[in-house]
Amino acid sequence: MGIKQKIGNKILNSSGSIQHYKYEINKLSKKVERLEKENKSTNRLLNTLFLDYELTPSPLLKNFRDLSLELLRFMDNICIKYEFEWWIRGGTFLGAIRHDGFIPWDDDMDSGMMRDYYDKFIDVLPEEIERNNLQDNITFEFRQRNAFVQGATSFLQLIYYDDLKNGTDLTALDIFPFDYMKDYNGEDFGQLYEDVRLQYYHDLVDTGDYEASIAKVYESLNLTREKTNFILNGVEGSAGPNRINKLQVFNTDDIQPFKRVKFCKYEFPGPKDKDYYLKNYYGDYWKVPSVLTFHPRMGRLRKYQDIVEILENETIKFKEINDNFE
Repeated sequence: MGIKQKIGNKILNSSGSIQHYKYEINKLSKKVERLEKENKSTNRLLNTLFLDYELTPSPLLKNFRDLSLELLRFMDNICIKYEFEWWIRGGTFLGAIRHDGFIPWDDDMDSGMMRDYYDKFIDVLPEEIERNNLQDNITFEFRQRNAFVQGATSFLQLIYYDDLKNGTDLTALDIFPFDYMKDYNGEDFGQLYEDVRLQYYHDLVDTGDYEASIAKVYESLNLTREKTNFILNGVEGSAGPNRINKLQVFNTDDIQPFKRVKFCKYEFPGPKDKDYYLKNYYGDYWKVPSVLTFHPRMGRLRKYQDIVEILENETIKFKEINDNFE
């Protein structure tokens, strides 16, 4: 031990600094233990409330959900008409299985389509919006991904307004593309996926050529539009090795053919094997997680005057369109 270290230790020991730091570390450890116990207690309470009680939504939440259901029905009607395959996914499917509908704290809806159906759906969507006289209510856009590349766009969003010109967006449906993998042996390719995703956004911004940009993705990740044994999240989606939703390679036979499942008062297609899908995404999906993800829509809607009545009127109009959809 060098002379400087000896002197330093002597000063620390004589000043009581080591004892002080030990005391502070012990105090912090006890605080962490207390917070962990509080978190577990809160989580148990949430599980009891959300899984064992029938909670009644407020008029605002009820009317919001009713309108959201009609947006899901509109997509379902289009897909039935053109024989497009789609499914509810993520938290929407989890809500269907665990809560018989919407997750109590969620105001978001997620769906998925294989790439070919996704592209065809985008092609017919403008015509169906206009044919059903919804051009003043429904618009669609592609989610901005400026965090990756400035000006980049990604997955499709259907958005319902009370009035496109002067109103506000009342609800929305996210539609994510998925792709078939030619082969998969279980290897970790997360970093390659992120690199390909970033290059895709660069290509899309630089060239504006979606088909060419996706073709490069297919070549880099060994993807195909032909049905295979494996399904991968499209690069435009929210999955990734370092993102909220982990990157998944699904066995096609466990996902397809899709099976209709009850969601509130309607039925929509979902993954064939619910346990396989939800365990891969959420683990023990019957438990409410310790950390909840919230969206800002409900907080924003509360600020609007007569919003409950607006939602109710839009739902009545939209329901009639869906009931008579051809």
